[in-house]
Amino acid sequence: MAMLKYPIGRWGKLWQEWMETEYPTEVTVIVMMGRWQIIPREIDREAEQRFQELDKQYRLKNLRPESFLEVQVWEKECLLIVEHQVMEEIVFQLRE
Repeated sequence: MAMLKYPIGRWGKLWQEWMETEYPTEVTVIVMMGRWQIIPREIDREAEQRFQELDKQYRLKNLRPESFLEVQVWEKECLLIVEHQVMEEIVFQLRE
């Protein structure tokens, strides 16, 4: 598969760690099915796309402030909200 040429990224690694912690017996099944190396790469692609969508939505709904300190807080809040939603929607999902 062409997807295997690319390394597993941040989102895929987080999914693997979550699976090993929460669903260790399912990990064995996924490995035996030959999907352990494919699913995280699919997750990376989906999560990155969703991250971009959510980031754009946040920036449209929440105007960026102008002062340096307010921008710092705004950027951090944007990142936390978007990352949390990506984790809930895509990363913390059982897949087979």
